[in-house]
This record gives sequence, structure tokens and C-alpha cells, in this order.
Amino acid sequence: MNPTLTIAALTIKEAVRRRLLLAFVTITVGMVGISAWGFDRLSHTHTITSGESHLAVPDALILVMFMFSFVVALSASAIASPSISSEVESGVLMTVVARPIRRTEVLLGKWLGLALLLAGYAGIVCALEFGVVDWVSGFVPPNPVLAGVYLFAEGALLLTLSLFLSTRMPAIAAGVIGVAVFGAGWLAGVVGALGSNLNIGALRTVGQVGRILLPTDGLWHGAIYYLQPPSLIGEHLVEGGNGNPFYAQGALSWPYLLWVACWFLIVLIAAVASLERREL
Repeated sequence: MNPTLTIAALTIKEAVRRRLLLAFVTITVGMVGISAWGFDRLSHTHTITSGESHLAVPDALILVMFMFSFVVALSASAIASPSISSEVESGVLMTVVARPIRRTEVLLGKWLGLALLLAGYAGIVCALEFGVVDWVSGFVPPNPVLAGVYLFAEGALLLTLSLFLSTRMPAIAAGVIGVAVFGAGWLAGVVGALGSNLNIGALRTVGQVGRILLPTDGLWHGAIYYLQPPSLIGEHLVEGGNGNPFYAQGALSWPYLLWVACWFLIVLIAAVASLERREL
């Protein structure tokens, strides 16, 4: 078998052995259960009209998926940050690369295994949440598949960054920095939305630069666009929703998606180069 695929399979087995997936799935099922009760109350309350309920449910779903985007990002950082650093510190990596396995194959194998785990987790999150919302309220996002893809891409981006940090830093430091950078990227997006709402160019520029340096907020807004029904988009257009951080006026442009792909490639190459130059 290809060494990269072998490392990927071993990475998945290790994560299952450490019961990381079981812990994340358990937390997710609990949160989905709580959200099911909330959507049921929201859909069957008599204090608002049916029209208001049809607008409130998609808004609430976007907020819930925003919470899950943080869970996916935290999961990515948690599983990626110790993947290289802990094996360097324990001496395991030195034993592995002493065999006819290159460091590049080790890192790419770990990235592939962790990305597959994250994709499975993001798929479970989206399937459970969208299924529950459809069951209790009858609402289904316009394009749940693309919304899930963007949610996974957001987590995969942080996974790649945390893996790069893991080649140079202890596990705790890599995890903390990864989460902090993710939070900073989201905050830059909020600042940019505030700048658009108040027509302040400097603040708007902060949001634009933030989406270039760390595209997580841009990917999140790509997911938002496919969670919004046409009625919600129309309401925001009438009211002027450019300053709302939980609203996306349009789909992500192809040049931006190309930049996101380049970002992944640049950081992954940097991680490979960093591990190749590190003394074991």
C-alpha cells in the first residue's frame, strides 16, 4: 500500500482508539437534541405569525450552524495540533522516518486521515441538524450539500494551519494559536460588516484583509448563502443587510475560491517544508 495511505489509515485508527470521534459525536448529538426542542417551540408557538415563523426558523438555523462551525473548527484544531509535535517529542516520528518512509509522506498521510475524519464529522453534524429541522419545522436549506461542504472547508482550513503549527510548536501552543487565529478571523469579519453598515472604509478594509489572510470567515459566509431561503434574502435586501454578520448577499466568487485553494496549497507546502527541516 502507498505509504501516505497507510499513514492516513493509521491516523484514523489512532483517533478512534483515543475515542475522539466518540466524544465529539456525543457532544453533537446532545446539542442537536437541544436545538430540536428549540426549533419545535419556534415552529409551533402562537405568539408569532406563520410568516414570522418561516423567517425565524432559517435565522435560527444559521445561528445554530454558526455554533457548529466553531465546534468543527475546535475539533480540527484538537485533532491536528498534537499530530506531529507529540510524535516528535515522544520519539515515535524518528522511528517511523528511519524506515523507507519520507517525512512528506508522513505529513500528507496525517493530513489526509484527519481531513477524512473531519469530513465525516461535518457530514454527521449537517445531516443530523438539517434532518431535525426538517422534521420539526418542515424547513430545508436551499442547498444543504454545499452548506455542508463550506462548513467542512472551514474546518479543513484550520486543520491545515494547526498541522503546520504542530511541526514547530508543542501541541498545546499549536492548538491555542489555531483557535485564537480562527477567532481573530471571525472578529475581523464582524468588524468588516460593521464598517459596511456604518460606511467606514477602514473597518471595511479590516474585514476584507482578514478574509484574505485567513479565509475561514469567507467560507462561513459561503455556507450562510446556501442556508438562506429566497424569502430571507429578499427581506435583507429590502432592509439593507450588508452590516449583518449572519447574512450573505451572494455566493463566493470564483477568484476568491481559487485563492482559498491556493491558501490550502501554500500552507500545506509550508508544513511539509517545516517538517523536512526540523531536527528530530
